[in-house]
Order: sequence, then structure tokens, then C-alpha cells
Amino acid sequence: MTEQQNAPVEQSGQPVAAPESQTDGKSTIAYDTHRKLLDEKKKVQAQLDQLLREKTERDEAEARKRGDFEALLKAREDELSKERAARQELSERITQGRKLNAVIDALGGNVDQKWLRLIDTDDVVVNPETGEVDQMTVARAAESLKKQWPEMLRKTAALPNAAPAGNGGGIISRAEWLKLSSKEMMKYKPDQITD
Repeated sequence: MTEQQNAPVEQSGQPVAAPESQTDGKSTIAYDTHRKLLDEKKKVQAQLDQLLREKTERDEAEARKRGDFEALLKAREDELSKERAARQELSERITQGRKLNAVIDALGGNVDQKWLRLIDTDDVVVNPETGEVDQMTVARAAESLKKQWPEMLRKTAALPNAAPAGNGGGIISRAEWLKLSSKEMMKYKPDQITD
């Protein structure tokens, strides 16, 4: 063996352990870089949308020149079906939100955020004509949740100032205070004693 291998660590010049990677398997980037990438993605998406619009306009113009109205009709129907699907999804999300808000209000409005996904609103009925939520089904759903998940409701902690004041918040006149025993006198602060 050479002297270098037998030398203590301080003298050998070689590290004791190989340095671990800085990321520990997780890829991290700076926030500024992230924002720049998102901005660039938005710009590219806008350019793509513009190109797709131009392509459909060009295809429609060519179909008109050829007199191919079936292709035009099919393109319009496809566009209309996409819009209807998007509108239906939005309508369902709004209805689901109304149901969820109604159940949360029935629970007293003090449900912690982590429990919101457990609230099942499938049994809550909505009037399709008016869009109003049926309060009877909301009450049933709220009672069911209270029985199944009592820990779901936040307990509002009473603050010390919310306690009943008793004798005016502990205020006592000096004459009454002087009549008390020394042990009882110690319970009152100077600002609680009035002249």
C-alpha cells in the first residue's frame, strides 16, 4: 500500500464520503424561471390557437369555393358540440358548488377545508327549472355527515374575553375592596378597583 492510502483523512486529500446530489432526486427550479416558462407557454398556446383558427377559416373558405356544404356543416356541428360540452361541464360545476355551499351552510359554516372533498352532495336535489337547492335534502345530508364524521365540524374555541363578566368584569369599588380579606384583595388588579 502507498502512504496516501494509509494516511489519515485530513492528509489524504480525498473526501470521506461522496457528496450527495443537491436535489435529492427532486427537480427544483427558481420561481422566476417558472414564471417565465408559464408566460412562454401562454404565448405559444395563443399562437397555436390563432393558427388553428386560421386553418379552420381557410378550410371553410376552400369548402365554400368547392361547394362542399356538408364539410362546412360537419365543422360547425363539431364546434357546436364542443361548446355544448364545455357549457354542460360549467353548468354541472356551478350546480355542484351550489349543493356544496348549501350543505356547508347547513353544517353551520364551520367545516375545515380538508374535509370538503368528503362531502357527498349526490343526494342533494336541485330544481332544474329554478336552480334552487332543496333544503330538505340538504338537511338530511348535513345530519348524515354530522353522524358519520363528527370530527368534520370545527370546534370554535371560546376566548377568555368571551366568558361572562360576572360583576362587571371584576370591577370593585375601593370601599368594598377594603372590606375583603387580604387573600381576596390579591385577586383584584389595580385597574379593577374604582374610587
